[in-house]
Amino acid sequence: MPTQMRIASAYVKLSSISEDSSKVSVPLARIGNCEIRMFRWPETQSGGLFWLELFDHNTRTSIDSFQCHEIKDAAPVFEGLILQATHLNDLDPSRAETD
Repeated sequence: MPTQMRIASAYVKLSSISEDSSKVSVPLARIGNCEIRMFRWPETQSGGLFWLELFDHNTRTSIDSFQCHEIKDAAPVFEGLILQATHLNDLDPSRAETD
């Protein structure tokens, strides 16, 4: 699936989650111990549609995140996070697991 379509699909899933739900993120890819996920932020604080985050499950910390105002602008951010996660896990980028 092309990157922009993957992001649009994740955004639809994220948008369908109730505001009252404790779940506020949608996974996009898993590379080793890192996960790239999309999450929402209160619109009054961010002004963007969503954030993309690179999360390390071993340390349970956010490594990097970017605010995205449009889906088309998120594609290069997603690709950059894939490369960053690949480097952190010393893996071949083609081995990334995507949802």
